[in-house]
Amino acid sequence: MIISITITYQPDLATLRKQLESLRSQVASMWVIDNGSSEAKLESLQRLCKEFNVALQTLGYNSGIAHAQNVGIAAARAEGATHILLMDQDSEASPSMVATLAETLEAVPHAAAAGPSTYDMRTGRSTFFPIDFVKGYWPKHWRPINGVFPQSVEVAALISSGSLIRISALPEEKPMLEDWFIDHVDTEWCFRIRAKGWVLLGVPKTQLKHQLGDKISQVWFFGWKPVAHHSPLRDYYMFRNSVLLVKKDYVPWRWKIYLVARLFLFWTFFIIYTPQRLNRMKMTAMGIFDGIRGHVGQWK
Repeated sequence: MIISITITYQPDLATLRKQLESLRSQVASMWVIDNGSSEAKLESLQRLCKEFNVALQTLGYNSGIAHAQNVGIAAARAEGATHILLMDQDSEASPSMVATLAETLEAVPHAAAAGPSTYDMRTGRSTFFPIDFVKGYWPKHWRPINGVFPQSVEVAALISSGSLIRISALPEEKPMLEDWFIDHVDTEWCFRIRAKGWVLLGVPKTQLKHQLGDKISQVWFFGWKPVAHHSPLRDYYMFRNSVLLVKKDYVPWRWKIYLVARLFLFWTFFIIYTPQRLNRMKMTAMGIFDGIRGHVGQWK
């Protein structure tokens, strides 16, 4: 039995409605875990969930995405789920996405999870999966060759939204690291589960409509390119949790190097192209400092 779990915080209800419409014929039941939306928003959210027969659990405060996911996973497990589908509030499943992911998982018993490619509705760009399995390769994104899309690709990591996960691959107690709050929660789980012998599968033939980042900026780097970015507060979590991830012994060395290099590139981009430069410099520096000293939890 497949149960979807959507984490919400001040959601755009029109977008969430599209998600629930896209999922209701694809899963056995749906859960929404709300992470502290306002009372006015909750009233509308309750009506929407009632309309779609969705189980709604309100946490009353912003506990972070990892804690909310753990609450949803526990609820799905109690309901008898064999698989859970994690969803962000701004994602929309394509027709038959869940069935395609389930068929892919069924064919590979030692696969913990399968995820779709993503399509950003603002930029019109498709994104595929990070891979690292060919000897000597720097981590990179898989791309179809000559327009050929295999049934599945073994990947290094999956984003949480759209991931179909076997319940048997999840520890019964707090499978996601709650004290990381947000950012790289999914990446950390992927490396941790791979270290235990499971594999992860990307399914390029199916898509998830998704919005990566709070904003899109057009930047020039040998041609104009759309680049997603978040608020300075999210920059803090991204930099802190990247450092925490680098410190994990189950993360391969080439990924540690890649993550550090990626932080340097992000920092350069933020300072050159995005607003609130001084605040971003402060928040990214605090993120690096807190990551080094192992400080976790919500920024205060």
